[in-house]
Amino acid sequence: MPIAYLTTKGMKVSLHSERLEVTVPRHAEGQYPARRSIPLVDIEHVVVDAGVALSTPALCGLLRKNIPVLFMAHGTFPSGHAIPAGASTAVLAAQLDRARDPAFRLEQSRRLIVAKIQNQKRVLQRLAANRSRSVEGTAAWLNSIANQARAAAGVDSLRGIEGAAAGRYFETLGAFFPPGLPFERRSRRPPHNPANALLSFVYTLLVAEFSMHLRAAGLEPAWGVYHETEEGRPSLSLDLLEPFHAPVADALVLDTLNHKRFQEEDFEYRDGGCFLRRDSRRKLFGALENRLEREFLHEQAGHRTTLRQVIKDHCYQAKRAFNEGCPLRPFKMN
Repeated sequence: MPIAYLTTKGMKVSLHSERLEVTVPRHAEGQYPARRSIPLVDIEHVVVDAGVALSTPALCGLLRKNIPVLFMAHGTFPSGHAIPAGASTAVLAAQLDRARDPAFRLEQSRRLIVAKIQNQKRVLQRLAANRSRSVEGTAAWLNSIANQARAAAGVDSLRGIEGAAAGRYFETLGAFFPPGLPFERRSRRPPHNPANALLSFVYTLLVAEFSMHLRAAGLEPAWGVYHETEEGRPSLSLDLLEPFHAPVADALVLDTLNHKRFQEEDFEYRDGGCFLRRDSRRKLFGALENRLEREFLHEQAGHRTTLRQVIKDHCYQAKRAFNEGCPLRPFKMN
C-alpha cells in the first residue's frame, strides 16, 4: 500500500504502536470492514479527506517515519500537505537561482514540452493501431510542431506552441472516447462533462504526487521553470507533469471510460460544472494506484520499473539539474 487513501466520510484514524488503526463508520460497514490496521512500514504517502478524523498522534507518527500526508477537501482539492522537516537550505537556494535564470528556464522548458508533444503523438498512434484508425496526419503535424518547440525563442512563444499542440491532440483524442460519455473538448475550471471531470481530477492527483516527491527531495514545488510562479501554484510539479499527461492521465481516463468503470451516476453537476462524486473517487484512486505501481520495461531507462518510481527519479533528476545546471531528461513513453 504505497499510498493509503483515507477518504470515507466519518472515518477515524489513530496510532497504535507502529500501525494506523482505521475505524469505518457503521453506515459503510456493508462495503468496507469496520476496522482495519495498516503497518506504517507499508505506507509511503497518505491522502486524507476533510471528512476523516486523523488524530494528532497518528499525524506525528507518520511524519516521524518520513511519510508525507496530503489533505484534500471537497471542491478545494488539495488543501495542503504535512511534510517531514529537514529540507536543505543549500538545495533551495540553488533552485531559486536557477528558476530566475532565463536561459536555464528556456532550455529545460523546451525539453519538457518536446517530450510532452512526442508522448501525445505516441498515445494517439497506439490508440489508432488498436482500433484500426489512422492518425498519421496528426502525427506528422505533431512532429513538425515538436521541432518548433525545440527552436522556441522564449518561454512565452513555447507556451503558444504547446497550446496549439494540445488543441490538435485533444481534437484527435476525442474520437476514442465512448459515445455514452463523450469528450467533446477540453474544459477546466470547472470541467463541463464526466470525461473532463476525470481528467482534471487525475491531473490534480498527479500534481500532488509530484509535490510530495519534490518535497522529499528537498525542493520547493512552487518554483518552476515553465509555469510562472504564482501564490498557491505548484509550478515545478506542473512542469514535471507535462510529459506524463498523455501516457498516464489521459490514457487512464480513456481506459476507465471505455471499460465502463464509470457511469453517468458517478458524477454530479453543481457550481456550473461536472464533478466526480465523493463516493466514486475510490474507483479512480484504485485505477490510478494500479497504473502507478504496475511494472513495465522502460526503454529510456533500460530496465523494469514502475511509473511511481519514474516520477520519483524525475524529482531527484530535477534536484541535480538545479544544483549542477545539467539538462533534464523528461519521461518518454516506449
